[in-house]
Amino acid sequence: MEYEFTTGAPITEQEALEQVAALGFHGLAFDDVHEEDETLHWHEFEAAVWVISGTGAFSDESGNVTRIEPGCRLRAPAGWLHRALGGTRTRVVLGTNLPSEVWTSPIDKDPAERPETLSA
Repeated sequence: MEYEFTTGAPITEQEALEQVAALGFHGLAFDDVHEEDETLHWHEFEAAVWVISGTGAFSDESGNVTRIEPGCRLRAPAGWLHRALGGTRTRVVLGTNLPSEVWTSPIDKDPAERPETLSA
């Protein structure tokens, strides 16, 4: 499944939240800290993520590792399989096409439960 990863000049949390709003997405900022590798998972929402501070890495379903730092931006469709890797300590702004109030639990979903419509 395709996702878009870009790097650029670091931006502030407020600037990232303004970009979220310009996309028509719902936004929130939070600290994303992982001491250990996450299990591979997917989300039910389309996402845009900006790294505000810190560093870390994630892996896609093929095992490709991408390092992240301030100025990185990720755009991923619903159903994208990924995992954050241990040692990731970042402040991020997340924008999603669905408001958090309608997300179902668990947020990190099992790859075996991904609908066929989200696996293309």
